Amino acid sequence: MNFKILFLTLILFLMGAVAASAFGEIRYPDRPLNLRKARSAKASWVGSLYPGQKVRIAFLKDGWVAVFEPGETRNSESAAVGYSNVKYLKKKRTRHEPKSWGETVYTARKLNIRSKPSVRGRKLGQLAAMERVKIDFPEDDWTMIFAPGATIRSQMNARGYCSAKYFEPVTPESPAPKAAVETVQAVEAKPVNSDSGHVGGTVAPLPEPAAVSTVVPDKPKATGDWGRVVTIDRKVNLRKKRTSSSRYVRTLKIGERVRVDFLKSGWYAVFREDELIRKENRALGYALRSLIDGDGGSEAIAAEAVKKTAKTSKPVLSTKSKAPVGGVKKTMVIDRSRFTGEKRPDPTPNKNVHGYQYRLLEKSETKRFGETWITLKVFLSTKKLPGVDAVKDFASTLWKEHRRANRSLAVMIYLPGMDTEDLAYGVVQFNENRLLETWVRKATLFGTDFL
Repeated sequence: MNFKILFLTLILFLMGAVAASAFGEIRYPDRPLNLRKARSAKASWVGSLYPGQKVRIAFLKDGWVAVFEPGETRNSESAAVGYSNVKYLKKKRTRHEPKSWGETVYTARKLNIRSKPSVRGRKLGQLAAMERVKIDFPEDDWTMIFAPGATIRSQMNARGYCSAKYFEPVTPESPAPKAAVETVQAVEAKPVNSDSGHVGGTVAPLPEPAAVSTVVPDKPKATGDWGRVVTIDRKVNLRKKRTSSSRYVRTLKIGERVRVDFLKSGWYAVFREDELIRKENRALGYALRSLIDGDGGSEAIAAEAVKKTAKTSKPVLSTKSKAPVGGVKKTMVIDRSRFTGEKRPDPTPNKNVHGYQYRLLEKSETKRFGETWITLKVFLSTKKLPGVDAVKDFASTLWKEHRRANRSLAVMIYLPGMDTEDLAYGVVQFNENRLLETWVRKATLFGTDFL
């Protein structure tokens, strides 16, 4: 009898514990939905949800609810990642248009987490060496960091800021995380003044990921020679996909040796020089053929000629002379002096605003996940590097001139010396009523007079 009572007590306890952990309810946005810092459409924008994204909601008040990660167990508004109007959050999924965000990275050293993008920011905790996190919302040389399992893109979901220069992208060759991940310094969640620069107004870090096994699989065997090993003779940006608008991965430095293969649409997949396995998913990223091969592919053509020569034992022609070079010479002499100093000229500005001369290079309108976006591509002629505030003011003026009802607008700003087909230095995004977010990327200035 006592056993039955004990068993029933245990069942009731477990049911109570489950009920306590599963607070609120699961909902799905029926459209792209903004997240706000407070219960008001006028409150600061902190992030967004894609149609059909799974979220947990609770604390309904004045038609607005606090939004949480779907697996959140802390029944407190301090754990919320933003606020949204409940009428756009449905009990059943009506649309599902997933939108990826952020990038998973790791740090090879201990790294402080700060309350704002500056060494003067309050220290909130510390990342352990080899710990993996997700990053997004870059600002100068800093970026917000998130738990690797975070699903909601919101500034209130971030753990804080870290210096971006110490992160490396996670690839198949990245070192395995440590089995025992150091715990982030605990900080009590307290309201913070809005001018403190603190993420989301409270300190509420998400739970640390579970420990990961350090068992490393055997090193794969080589599959033979493949691709082509090249020595980089200029700084080359790697992208996550075969497009200049894709996410920046890292910059190859002058003198660095890498292996390239899978040439497609003018882009190479780039691998470590010692990569053994010829699989595209092991690539570090993608780079333009013109940047890898120099003068529009002459080196690649030369390499191909060498391969054919080695197979057929036919003489190779020198570019300096049409006379055959005896034997099976495996190099070609290419006069590159005529390319010295060659550089695409900057666009000529034809308008003026806020003391800046500029030129509107391109205006386009596209659909993104059900939203209509106007994109302005602008060249800004200046010798002084504009900061975040200057970029914001300049872009806001263009937004007032080009905005339209039911349209979002993005301003992409390029500076002298930049490749206007590559990533922009400054990006400012607006909806039809207000500014959403602003960031600048100093890494895009490599090779210019600014860096």
